[in-house]
Amino acid sequence: MSNKSATARRGGLLSTMERPMRLNPLLALLFLAIASCNARAEDTIKIGGLLETSGALASLGQPALEGALLAVDQLNAKGGIRGRKVEFVNVNTESDNTRAVTAAKRLIQQNDITAIVGPTNSGSAFAVIDTVQHAPIVMIANGASRGIVLPSEEKKWLFLAPLTDVLVQSVMMADMKRRGITRIALLHADSAFGTSGRDQLERYASKFGLQVVMQQAYGNDDKDMTPQLTKIRGTDAEAVVIWATGPGQAIATRNYKQLGLKLSLYLSHAANDFNFLRLTAGSAEGVLIPSSKMYVADALPQTDPQREVLESFTRDYQAKYGRQPATFAGNGYDATMLLAAAIEKVGPDREKVREAVEATKDYRGVTAVYSYAPDDHFGASPDSVVLLTVKDGKFVLAPN
Repeated sequence: MSNKSATARRGGLLSTMERPMRLNPLLALLFLAIASCNARAEDTIKIGGLLETSGALASLGQPALEGALLAVDQLNAKGGIRGRKVEFVNVNTESDNTRAVTAAKRLIQQNDITAIVGPTNSGSAFAVIDTVQHAPIVMIANGASRGIVLPSEEKKWLFLAPLTDVLVQSVMMADMKRRGITRIALLHADSAFGTSGRDQLERYASKFGLQVVMQQAYGNDDKDMTPQLTKIRGTDAEAVVIWATGPGQAIATRNYKQLGLKLSLYLSHAANDFNFLRLTAGSAEGVLIPSSKMYVADALPQTDPQREVLESFTRDYQAKYGRQPATFAGNGYDATMLLAAAIEKVGPDREKVREAVEATKDYRGVTAVYSYAPDDHFGASPDSVVLLTVKDGKFVLAPN
């Protein structure tokens, strides 16, 4: 080979190596899209949701989701968390415990989910405990059964946002004591929420001078509770407690009025919901409901630590959704904001977020003023509970 040919070939090779590599235009666009998606993912903090927007308890889960989304809107309007946009990723549990577990696994497998706002259904919250604990990832549940977070040393990743059954029952039973009531009858749903309420009522009734003279239960699919209430009518009870959630509590309240029972009727805090008023069709007049302060903010003293938060939340919720918020919307909102406050302090590290939630003190929420501790994953202050009644189809403070 001549020196000229060799030089030409070397020159050709060198010129080829020195020329910049030309990418296929489609590949270049793909690389840019991937880079853009990765950048957006790094700029986003994701909070997961297990809120039921269909099925029997959608009337609880849908408002909770709306509250959570309102919280995200407010956070992003103020620049997000640590300058990063917040995204709420909800997987509908369909009010089903088995589907709740599947939904929890789907969320957790997305490694960029920092924390979870849990189901409003206590049964579904119980169902996902092992999944959450083994992940591990912090979850603030919207179910109100104490067992979801007890014992706290064994369920370190679980917290509650709603008012618990023991907390609201203490207000309810204190009212009974004040009224001179000593004997009560109980009708409860055969569900995790209903049986937890039964157990706590049995446990603490004697401390308020109360005796439970009869217990009756009904199934989740029951459409008539007249037989159980008829048995209760035959006792010497001075007041009746119906402890349930969803449509069943409304059906039982209608049946109670249809039977002409005149005893004081106390309901669970799940009745502080506009759907309950609609489903009872006027039969709820005079019932007594331990509740958050959401529906009576304008009746609170100006010094109440929650009044300003409640007024702001109600105003913003109405602006976004065009209607008044249900109490469950406050639960979803509080759970999301509590998690956001923890992430703001420590960043999106799961263990650090758990520690920050547990260290929360005097956080003024819609549902309650929250203070958690290693031995207290309930959070809500007793001063956050009021007793409501229904007057002229509206929730008002019960007379003292």
